[in-house]
This record gives sequence, structure tokens and C-alpha cells, in this order.
Amino acid sequence: MAITNLSTELMRTFVTVIEEASFTRAAEILRRTQPAISLQVKRLEETVGYPLIERQGKVISLTERGEELAIHARQILRLNDIAVAQFEKQERSAKLRVGLPVDYAVNTLQACLTDVVRQFSETQIEIRCDLSKHLLAALRGGEIDIAVALFDGDDQQFLFRNWKEQPTWVGAADFNITSQSEIPLVVHPYGCVYRDRMTTALKLAGQNWRIAYSSPGIGGVQRAVLDGLGLSCLTAPTVLDGMRRFTEKDGLPALPPLHIGMFARQTQLGTGGYAAIDSMVQALEARS
Repeated sequence: MAITNLSTELMRTFVTVIEEASFTRAAEILRRTQPAISLQVKRLEETVGYPLIERQGKVISLTERGEELAIHARQILRLNDIAVAQFEKQERSAKLRVGLPVDYAVNTLQACLTDVVRQFSETQIEIRCDLSKHLLAALRGGEIDIAVALFDGDDQQFLFRNWKEQPTWVGAADFNITSQSEIPLVVHPYGCVYRDRMTTALKLAGQNWRIAYSSPGIGGVQRAVLDGLGLSCLTAPTVLDGMRRFTEKDGLPALPPLHIGMFARQTQLGTGGYAAIDSMVQALEARS
């Protein structure tokens, strides 16, 4: 059986089209004509034997095979770019903009980036902590280069890696649900995935609830839970000693799993960017 070799040039075009959601914009970035970009995508489709991109007017979407190839293409380009970088002079003023979620393992991820700063002193890292939906909007708008964010599970535009994690109800060790006429919730501001998970699950279960405490920072939420102000929804990386896990046996509805994604604008990553991704991926996988 003959081995098919995939062209890194064609895969770079493919990934750039995905990230920019535009053949025209991809042509500008890669300094080619729009027909040349379309031809390269067609050549890649002919190589793998399947359609990869669907176009309806100006709207671009990936086919099922396109989603599968995109994951591998990003990894192949990553290895290619790291190898080539060994023979190139490093840029002295490289800038890397990273978005971290306020509600998921932010302390662990910040520590990873600190190590990268020490290793790549020529790379200036800017960190932005925000709700996941704001980070993804910033990534699409070109305001940041890398984001770790919770998402619905179907966003493939910048997806580099993804994981599932099971959230759980948590409260103080002496918190008593049966004494509450309404379940007090400790939450992040409106728009947080965790908050949506909790309120939707309680509504569907026909249980009454109220917002007892709201904070944009995970530290405030953790402290409020430990102080007994109410229940919250957390994942393993943010559950602290002194918190008690609550389940359906305690009368609470089950919570659906969360999707955590590593997103990146691969067209803008250098060796420092790939190092940041690798470090954060290892940290997330170690905690899963």
C-alpha cells in the first residue's frame, strides 16, 4: 500500500482558511491570490479523497472529515514550525497574548506561563483573565493569540485540543440543603458556563434557587462556598479542602459534562506560543 504524504503548505492554507473563516483573508495572510487558495484547498481534498470545507455564500464550515483533519493538521504544522525555528534567528520583541478563564484552573495555568516567560525571555506574554465567552470573542477578533476556554463542544475554528470534565455541586462541610426554602447559589457573573449549568439544571428539576453571592474571580467564589454562603458548581482543579461534594442523593439534579478547549491562532504562533500551549496542555492533562 502506497503512503500518501500530506503537504504542509496545503495544510497551512487549510488551517488559515479555517481560522480566518475566509478564503480572501487567508489569501492576504499567505500572500497569494484567492483563486490560488481555493485551488490549494481543492488539492488537499483530492489528496485525502474527501470534501473538507463547505461554503454557503460567504459562510465557511468544516465537514466531518474536515474537523478530523484540522486536528491533525494543526499538530503537524506545530512540529514543522518548531523544527524550522531551530534554524532561524529569534525575534527579540515577540509578543504572545493569552486568555485564561476565571473559572477553571487559572492558578495552574498562570504558573505554566511563568515558566515559559523564564525559558523564552524574548517573548513578551500578556495574560487576560475573563469569562470563557469573552475570551473566545477576543480570539475571533484578533485581540488574543491563545485561549483556554469552556465551550459548547462544536467550535472548531481555533480548536487545538479539547477535554471533557465533570462538574460537581460543592458546599461547605456543614451546609444543609433541607433547611433551605430556596437553594442559595455562589456564582460568577451572568454569562458564565458554570452559572448556566447550575440554573438550567435547577429549573429543569423544578427547584427554587437564588443568587446569594457573585464574584468574577474564582478565589471569591471558593471563599464564599467555604464560608457557607451557598452551593456552587466546580470541577476538580478548583475544589478545595473543606468543601463537600453534593450529588443526586442529596436532592440535587445531575450536571452535564463541560467541554474545555485549548484554542489558538496558529498563523500567529512562534516557538514561545507553542511552548505555552504544550505547558498548559500537560498541566490540564495531569489534572484530568
